[in-house]
Amino acid sequence: MKERILTCASRLFLKNGVRAITMNDVAAALGISKRTLYDYVENKDDLLGQSIVFQYNTDAEKYDEIEAEARNPVDLVYRHFRHAVIRISDIHPNFMNELQRSFPAVWNERVVPLLKERETITRKLVSDGIEQGYFRSDINPDIAAKMLFAQVDMMSDTDTFPPERYPRAYLFRHILTGFLRGLATEKGLREIETLFYNRTQEEHV
Repeated sequence: MKERILTCASRLFLKNGVRAITMNDVAAALGISKRTLYDYVENKDDLLGQSIVFQYNTDAEKYDEIEAEARNPVDLVYRHFRHAVIRISDIHPNFMNELQRSFPAVWNERVVPLLKERETITRKLVSDGIEQGYFRSDINPDIAAKMLFAQVDMMSDTDTFPPERYPRAYLFRHILTGFLRGLATEKGLREIETLFYNRTQEEHV
């Protein structure tokens, strides 16, 4: 039941935004009473926090599979991109903004540690790319990782990037390809061209 609750809540929060979803909505979607829901979570903050961690861990399992299949760091980013675009259209554009502004305790206690973990993983990816000759040796992995996350954060700025004008998958692709091309050696650029600009591969994205 706990896994059912967190799976359902994650989907509702991501799709509709965190402020729009109530405990009643989650209980109704599960077909249980709100009293039963409170047997498993203390309140909405607790449900939201646990749902975020649950979804992160679920995604991490998929990322481990992707990493095992990737041929090199550029291919790894490409595979992450392919996985992300499947889900990105189902994520409310203001999800992160609402989470940070309306639920600061959840943001600081649950989300920030996960973001730091992802940043650490990204630094390693950049370092691996440098060692394998796909990224330039003058690149600072720490700065590169922070810049990528800052650009991804900008996707939540719906005033600058209104979703009706800039579809999320389209915007995300621009961010990733720009990021990679800024790091790449000639070897890396060839791999980027092969993966991201191959019409046969991209026809389903």
